[in-house]
Amino acid sequence: MSANEDQEMELEALRSIYEGDESFRELSSVSFQYRIGENAEYISQVTGSSRS
Repeated sequence: MSANEDQEMELEALRSIYEGDESFRELSSVSFQYRIGENAEYISQVTGSSRS
């Protein structure tokens, strides 16, 4: 399996796990954000590298 195929599978898994969760945001295909707390007091953001 190529790196791009792996990345697509991981992206699909993330979308599936957090589908409907208003605290989760996909900022781009490599950047994600999760807000924690009633007023989003804490924000966890993960950004990966883009693969070509």
